[in-house]
Amino acid sequence: MKNYLYLIVLFSMIALGIGPGRGENKTGDRKISLSELPQPARLLLKTYFPGARVLQCVHSRTWDEYGVKVSGGYELGFDRKGHWEEIGSGDRPLSSELVKLLPAAVTEYLNQHYPGARVESMEQRKNIYKLTLASPQTHLYFAKSGEFVKARMDD
Repeated sequence: MKNYLYLIVLFSMIALGIGPGRGENKTGDRKISLSELPQPARLLLKTYFPGARVLQCVHSRTWDEYGVKVSGGYELGFDRKGHWEEIGSGDRPLSSELVKLLPAAVTEYLNQHYPGARVESMEQRKNIYKLTLASPQTHLYFAKSGEFVKARMDD
């Protein structure tokens, strides 16, 4: 969640033009070209967002992470090696193809316990996956093995 909020603040700052020239700001973030993203990130974009326009690529030198904004309202976060950490779509559902990036046990759990649920964002951390479902907003947590850990609903 911390990184998701970080990306929102980062993109907002860039959109508002906050920071010194050439896309750099005081936190050590800089705009980069698509070709400067690590190969796994470029491959994921090519595979799951064919024909979509990449609106913005940012490299955080502070955290050594990448943020990418894609047409259609998608925001993605990648680690320093280019592996996805966060994929969000605002209030639009992620495609079922993107959800298949998760372990099969997670997608099976979703199909069994939340049939037809709309996944708005998914995150992966060192030991856990977090999915945000829409209406009512529900956060599901899974171990890296795909085993369900807990659910939390927002009021």
